[in-house]
Amino acid sequence: MKFLISYPQTNWEYVKFRLNRIIKGKDKSNDVFHGSPGGKIQLVEQKESFGKITLLDEIYPIKPFGMHYVSGEGLYFITGLPCCENGVAGDEHIARLNEQGEIDLRLRSPLFSQLRSLRRTEKGLMVTSSGIDAILEVDLDGELIWSWYATESGYAKAYGGGERVIDKTMDHRLKCYPGRLQTTHLNSSTVDPYDAEKVLTILFYQGAVARIDRKTLQHDIVITGLSGAHHIRPHSKGYMLSNSRKGEVRVYDKNFQLIETQLGTKDWFPVKWVQDAIETPSSSYLIADCNTFNLRERDASGRERKFNTKMPNRIFQIEPVPENFKFK
Repeated sequence: MKFLISYPQTNWEYVKFRLNRIIKGKDKSNDVFHGSPGGKIQLVEQKESFGKITLLDEIYPIKPFGMHYVSGEGLYFITGLPCCENGVAGDEHIARLNEQGEIDLRLRSPLFSQLRSLRRTEKGLMVTSSGIDAILEVDLDGELIWSWYATESGYAKAYGGGERVIDKTMDHRLKCYPGRLQTTHLNSSTVDPYDAEKVLTILFYQGAVARIDRKTLQHDIVITGLSGAHHIRPHSKGYMLSNSRKGEVRVYDKNFQLIETQLGTKDWFPVKWVQDAIETPSSSYLIADCNTFNLRERDASGRERKFNTKMPNRIFQIEPVPENFKFK
Protein backbone atom coordinates (compact mmCIF):
# COMPACT_ATOMS: atom_id res chain seq x y z
CA MET A 1 0.00 0.00 0.00
CA LYS A 2 0.97 3.61 -0.54
CA PHE A 3 0.17 6.48 1.75
CA LEU A 4 1.01 10.11 2.40
CA ILE A 5 2.37 11.70 5.57
CA SER A 6 2.04 15.43 6.30
CA TYR A 7 4.51 17.32 8.47
CA PRO A 8 3.49 20.92 9.29
CA GLN A 9 6.76 21.79 11.07
CA THR A 10 10.14 20.68 9.79
CA ASN A 11 12.69 23.26 10.91
CA TRP A 12 14.71 23.59 14.09
CA GLU A 13 13.43 27.08 14.91
CA TYR A 14 10.05 25.57 15.59
CA VAL A 15 11.69 22.92 17.79
CA LYS A 16 13.27 25.70 19.88
CA PHE A 17 9.87 27.35 20.17
CA ARG A 18 8.36 24.09 21.42
CA LEU A 19 11.18 23.57 23.92
CA ASN A 20 10.71 27.06 25.32
CA ARG A 21 6.94 26.71 25.52
CA ILE A 22 6.68 23.20 26.91
CA ILE A 23 9.89 21.96 28.52
CA LYS A 24 10.99 25.25 30.07
CA GLY A 25 7.49 25.93 31.33
CA LYS A 26 6.98 29.30 29.67
CA ASP A 27 3.46 30.60 29.01
CA LYS A 28 1.79 27.83 27.02
CA SER A 29 -1.30 29.76 25.99
CA ASN A 30 -0.03 33.12 24.72
CA ASP A 31 2.90 32.07 22.56
CA VAL A 32 2.36 31.99 18.80
CA PHE A 33 5.17 30.86 16.52
CA HIS A 34 6.14 33.53 13.99
CA GLY A 35 8.06 32.83 10.81
CA SER A 36 8.09 29.80 8.57
CA PRO A 37 7.94 26.42 10.30
CA GLY A 38 8.82 24.61 7.05
CA GLY A 39 6.59 21.73 6.01
CA LYS A 40 6.48 18.73 3.69
CA ILE A 41 4.31 15.85 2.50
CA GLN A 42 5.94 12.47 1.91
CA LEU A 43 4.82 9.62 -0.31
CA VAL A 44 5.78 6.26 1.22
CA GLU A 45 5.17 2.64 0.33
CA GLN A 46 4.84 -0.64 2.16
CA LYS A 47 4.61 -3.65 -0.16
CA GLU A 48 3.34 -6.14 2.41
CA SER A 49 1.99 -6.11 5.94
CA PHE A 50 4.85 -5.45 8.37
CA GLY A 51 7.17 -5.07 5.41
CA LYS A 52 9.76 -2.35 5.02
CA ILE A 53 8.35 1.18 4.75
CA THR A 54 10.12 3.06 1.94
CA LEU A 55 10.18 6.78 1.19
CA LEU A 56 9.37 7.34 -2.51
CA ASP A 57 9.09 11.12 -2.92
CA GLU A 58 8.25 14.34 -1.13
CA ILE A 59 7.00 17.86 -1.77
CA TYR A 60 7.42 20.98 0.37
CA PRO A 61 4.24 23.00 0.88
CA ILE A 62 4.31 25.48 3.76
CA LYS A 63 2.77 24.11 6.95
CA PRO A 64 0.52 21.35 5.54
CA PHE A 65 -2.00 20.02 8.06
CA GLY A 66 -5.11 18.12 6.95
CA MET A 67 -5.33 16.47 3.52
CA HIS A 68 -7.66 14.22 1.55
CA TYR A 69 -6.99 12.29 -1.65
CA VAL A 70 -10.01 11.92 -3.96
CA SER A 71 -9.79 9.60 -6.98
CA GLY A 72 -10.22 11.48 -10.25
CA GLU A 73 -9.67 14.85 -8.58
CA GLY A 74 -6.35 14.72 -6.78
CA LEU A 75 -4.94 15.60 -3.39
CA TYR A 76 -6.61 18.39 -1.41
CA PHE A 77 -4.41 19.78 1.37
CA ILE A 78 -4.16 22.71 3.76
CA THR A 79 -1.12 24.94 3.36
CA GLY A 80 0.18 28.43 4.12
CA LEU A 81 0.96 30.53 7.18
CA PRO A 82 -2.17 31.28 9.23
CA CYS A 83 -1.13 34.40 11.13
CA CYS A 84 -0.67 37.92 9.87
CA GLU A 85 2.62 39.79 9.86
CA ASN A 86 2.70 43.60 9.99
CA GLY A 87 -1.00 43.88 9.23
CA VAL A 88 -0.89 41.64 6.16
CA ALA A 89 -3.38 38.76 6.26
CA GLY A 90 -2.11 35.22 6.59
CA ASP A 91 -2.33 32.98 3.53
CA GLU A 92 -3.66 29.76 4.98
CA HIS A 93 -5.74 28.08 2.26
CA ILE A 94 -6.78 24.85 0.55
CA ALA A 95 -4.82 23.66 -2.49
CA ARG A 96 -5.41 20.77 -4.87
CA LEU A 97 -2.66 18.80 -6.57
CA ASN A 98 -4.34 17.17 -9.57
CA GLU A 99 -3.62 13.81 -11.18
CA GLN A 100 -1.11 15.47 -13.53
CA GLY A 101 0.93 16.82 -10.63
CA GLU A 102 -0.26 20.42 -11.03
CA ILE A 103 -1.82 22.76 -8.49
CA ASP A 104 -5.10 23.55 -10.23
CA LEU A 105 -7.18 24.93 -7.36
CA ARG A 106 -6.64 27.30 -4.42
CA LEU A 107 -9.46 28.24 -2.06
CA ARG A 108 -9.26 31.09 0.44
CA SER A 109 -11.74 32.49 2.95
CA PRO A 110 -11.70 35.23 5.62
CA LEU A 111 -13.05 32.56 7.98
CA PHE A 112 -10.02 30.30 7.59
CA SER A 113 -8.13 30.45 10.88
CA GLN A 114 -5.70 27.72 11.99
CA LEU A 115 -7.22 25.05 9.75
CA ARG A 116 -6.56 21.52 10.91
CA SER A 117 -8.68 18.83 9.24
CA LEU A 118 -9.91 18.63 5.63
CA ARG A 119 -12.40 16.18 4.11
CA ARG A 120 -14.13 16.13 0.72
CA THR A 121 -17.93 16.08 1.02
CA GLU A 122 -20.69 15.50 -1.51
CA LYS A 123 -21.00 19.26 -2.12
CA GLY A 124 -17.54 20.59 -1.33
CA LEU A 125 -14.84 20.54 1.34
CA MET A 126 -15.22 20.49 5.12
CA VAL A 127 -12.55 22.01 7.33
CA THR A 128 -12.10 22.67 11.03
CA SER A 129 -11.22 26.33 11.55
CA SER A 130 -9.78 25.88 15.02
CA GLY A 131 -8.90 29.53 15.50
CA ILE A 132 -12.57 30.51 15.48
CA ASP A 133 -13.94 27.24 16.93
CA ALA A 134 -15.91 26.46 13.76
CA ILE A 135 -16.56 23.75 11.21
CA LEU A 136 -16.87 25.21 7.72
CA GLU A 137 -18.04 23.56 4.52
CA VAL A 138 -17.21 25.41 1.30
CA ASP A 139 -17.95 24.55 -2.31
CA LEU A 140 -15.19 24.28 -4.92
CA ASP A 141 -15.52 28.01 -5.60
CA GLY A 142 -14.76 28.73 -1.95
CA GLU A 143 -18.30 29.83 -1.08
CA LEU A 144 -19.55 28.92 2.39
CA ILE A 145 -22.40 26.39 2.19
CA TRP A 146 -22.62 25.12 5.78
CA SER A 147 -21.13 25.97 9.17
CA TRP A 148 -21.27 25.11 12.85
CA TYR A 149 -19.83 27.38 15.54
CA ALA A 150 -19.01 25.88 18.92
CA THR A 151 -19.43 29.33 20.47
CA GLU A 152 -23.12 29.28 19.45
CA SER A 153 -23.65 25.70 20.63
CA GLY A 154 -22.90 25.84 24.33
CA TYR A 155 -19.14 26.39 24.20
CA ALA A 156 -18.70 30.15 24.58
CA LYS A 157 -16.22 30.16 27.46
CA ALA A 158 -12.65 30.65 26.29
CA TYR A 159 -9.97 28.32 27.62
CA GLY A 160 -8.24 31.28 29.27
CA GLY A 161 -11.48 32.67 30.69
CA GLY A 162 -14.17 35.05 29.48
CA GLU A 163 -16.97 34.73 26.95
CA ARG A 164 -16.14 34.44 23.26
CA VAL A 165 -18.24 35.84 20.40
CA ILE A 166 -17.14 35.31 16.79
CA ASP A 167 -17.60 38.20 14.37
CA LYS A 168 -18.45 36.44 11.11
CA THR A 169 -18.03 39.61 9.05
CA MET A 170 -14.35 40.22 9.79
CA ASP A 171 -11.26 38.79 8.10
CA HIS A 172 -9.91 36.38 10.68
CA ARG A 173 -6.71 35.90 8.70
CA LEU A 174 -5.66 39.27 10.16
CA LYS A 175 -5.49 37.88 13.70
CA CYS A 176 -3.84 35.02 15.56
CA TYR A 177 -5.89 33.20 18.16
CA PRO A 178 -3.72 31.41 20.74
CA GLY A 179 -5.19 28.52 22.66
CA ARG A 180 -6.35 30.61 25.61
CA LEU A 181 -8.78 32.50 23.31
CA GLN A 182 -10.35 29.35 21.85
CA THR A 183 -13.23 27.52 23.52
CA THR A 184 -12.87 24.00 22.09
CA HIS A 185 -9.89 23.86 19.72
CA LEU A 186 -11.98 21.51 17.55
CA ASN A 187 -9.43 19.90 15.29
CA SER A 188 -11.14 17.13 13.30
CA SER A 189 -14.51 16.83 11.59
CA THR A 190 -16.05 14.44 9.10
CA VAL A 191 -19.44 13.48 7.77
CA ASP A 192 -20.59 10.45 9.76
CA PRO A 193 -19.87 7.48 7.44
CA TYR A 194 -23.03 5.73 8.70
CA ASP A 195 -25.39 8.73 8.58
CA ALA A 196 -24.82 11.48 6.01
CA GLU A 197 -27.10 13.85 7.94
CA LYS A 198 -24.63 13.96 10.85
CA VAL A 199 -21.15 15.44 11.31
CA LEU A 200 -18.63 14.21 13.86
CA THR A 201 -16.11 16.54 15.45
CA ILE A 202 -13.50 16.36 18.22
CA LEU A 203 -13.74 18.95 21.00
CA PHE A 204 -10.11 18.96 22.12
CA TYR A 205 -10.47 20.90 25.38
CA GLN A 206 -13.63 19.07 26.43
CA GLY A 207 -12.12 15.63 25.73
CA ALA A 208 -15.15 14.66 23.72
CA VAL A 209 -16.63 13.81 20.32
CA ALA A 210 -19.79 15.66 19.28
CA ARG A 211 -22.30 14.40 16.71
CA ILE A 212 -24.00 17.31 14.94
CA ASP A 213 -27.26 17.28 13.00
CA ARG A 214 -26.54 19.07 9.71
CA LYS A 215 -30.06 20.50 9.47
CA THR A 216 -30.84 21.60 13.02
CA LEU A 217 -27.22 22.22 14.18
CA GLN A 218 -28.12 20.49 17.44
CA HIS A 219 -25.50 18.12 18.80
CA ASP A 220 -25.04 15.20 21.15
CA ILE A 221 -21.87 14.19 22.95
CA VAL A 222 -21.21 10.59 21.90
CA ILE A 223 -17.71 9.99 23.31
CA THR A 224 -16.19 11.40 26.50
CA GLY A 225 -13.07 10.87 28.61
CA LEU A 226 -10.55 11.71 25.91
CA SER A 227 -7.20 13.42 26.45
CA GLY A 228 -6.02 15.69 23.63
CA ALA A 229 -7.71 13.66 20.88
CA HIS A 230 -7.30 14.04 17.09
CA HIS A 231 -8.55 12.56 13.81
CA ILE A 232 -11.95 10.92 14.12
CA ARG A 233 -12.13 8.35 11.29
CA PRO A 234 -14.22 5.49 9.93
CA HIS A 235 -13.18 2.00 11.01
CA SER A 236 -14.31 -1.40 9.72
CA LYS A 237 -16.14 -1.92 13.04
CA GLY A 238 -17.31 1.67 13.53
CA TYR A 239 -15.02 4.59 14.33
CA MET A 240 -11.45 5.23 15.43
CA LEU A 241 -9.50 8.19 16.79
CA SER A 242 -6.12 9.05 18.25
CA ASN A 243 -6.25 9.72 21.99
CA SER A 244 -3.09 11.76 21.65
CA ARG A 245 -1.97 12.59 25.18
CA LYS A 246 -2.51 9.00 26.33
CA GLY A 247 -0.42 7.70 23.42
CA GLU A 248 -3.11 5.36 22.14
CA VAL A 249 -5.57 4.57 19.35
CA ARG A 250 -9.17 3.94 20.34
CA VAL A 251 -11.76 2.00 18.32
CA TYR A 252 -15.50 2.36 18.91
CA ASP A 253 -18.42 0.41 17.51
CA LYS A 254 -21.27 2.06 15.60
CA ASN A 255 -22.97 2.85 18.91
CA PHE A 256 -19.84 4.66 20.13
CA GLN A 257 -18.93 1.98 22.65
CA LEU A 258 -15.20 1.44 23.17
CA ILE A 259 -14.18 -1.97 21.83
CA GLU A 260 -10.40 -1.76 21.37
CA THR A 261 -7.39 0.23 22.54
CA GLN A 262 -4.01 -0.01 20.83
CA LEU A 263 -0.93 1.60 22.40
CA GLY A 264 0.94 3.79 19.95
CA THR A 265 4.19 4.16 21.85
CA LYS A 266 6.16 2.39 24.54
CA ASP A 267 4.17 2.20 27.76
CA TRP A 268 7.09 3.57 29.79
CA PHE A 269 7.70 6.58 27.51
CA PRO A 270 7.03 9.65 29.70
CA VAL A 271 5.59 12.21 27.23
CA LYS A 272 3.21 10.34 24.94
CA TRP A 273 1.59 11.82 21.84
CA VAL A 274 -0.16 9.87 19.08
CA GLN A 275 -1.28 12.33 16.42
CA ASP A 276 -2.99 10.06 13.88
CA ALA A 277 -3.59 6.43 12.93
CA ILE A 278 -5.15 4.47 10.08
CA GLU A 279 -6.39 0.90 9.78
CA THR A 280 -4.51 -1.15 7.18
CA PRO A 281 -6.07 -3.80 4.88
CA SER A 282 -4.58 -6.49 7.15
CA SER A 283 -6.29 -4.97 10.24
CA SER A 284 -3.08 -3.65 11.78
CA TYR A 285 -2.62 0.06 12.50
CA LEU A 286 -0.18 2.63 11.19
CA ILE A 287 0.34 5.01 14.10
CA ALA A 288 2.01 8.43 14.22
CA ASP A 289 4.05 8.28 17.44
CA CYS A 290 5.14 11.91 17.24
CA ASN A 291 7.25 12.40 20.33
CA THR A 292 9.56 9.53 19.39
CA PHE A 293 9.50 10.61 15.71
CA ASN A 294 8.30 7.23 14.53
CA LEU A 295 5.58 5.84 12.31
CA ARG A 296 4.70 2.49 13.84
CA GLU A 297 2.75 -0.43 12.44
CA ARG A 298 1.21 -2.49 15.25
CA ASP A 299 -1.34 -5.29 15.53
CA ALA A 300 -3.27 -7.07 18.27
CA SER A 301 -0.62 -9.77 18.64
CA GLY A 302 2.07 -7.22 19.51
CA ARG A 303 4.03 -7.28 16.25
CA GLU A 304 5.64 -3.99 15.30
CA ARG A 305 7.48 -2.34 12.42
CA LYS A 306 8.66 1.25 12.66
CA PHE A 307 9.75 3.95 10.24
CA ASN A 308 11.77 6.77 11.79
CA THR A 309 10.73 10.21 10.51
CA LYS A 310 13.85 11.87 11.96
CA MET A 311 13.71 14.85 14.29
CA PRO A 312 12.25 17.50 13.94
CA ASN A 313 9.66 15.92 11.60
CA ARG A 314 6.43 15.39 13.60
CA ILE A 315 3.65 13.67 11.67
CA PHE A 316 0.25 15.35 11.58
CA GLN A 317 -1.76 13.09 9.27
CA ILE A 318 -1.54 9.78 7.42
CA GLU A 319 -3.58 9.49 4.19
CA PRO A 320 -3.94 6.32 2.07
CA VAL A 321 -3.55 6.70 -1.70
CA PRO A 322 -3.83 4.22 -4.61
CA GLU A 323 -0.86 2.32 -6.01
CA ASN A 324 -0.66 4.57 -9.09
CA PHE A 325 -0.42 7.79 -7.07
CA LYS A 326 2.56 10.07 -7.66
CA PHE A 327 3.27 13.74 -7.08
CA LYS A 328 4.14 14.44 -10.72
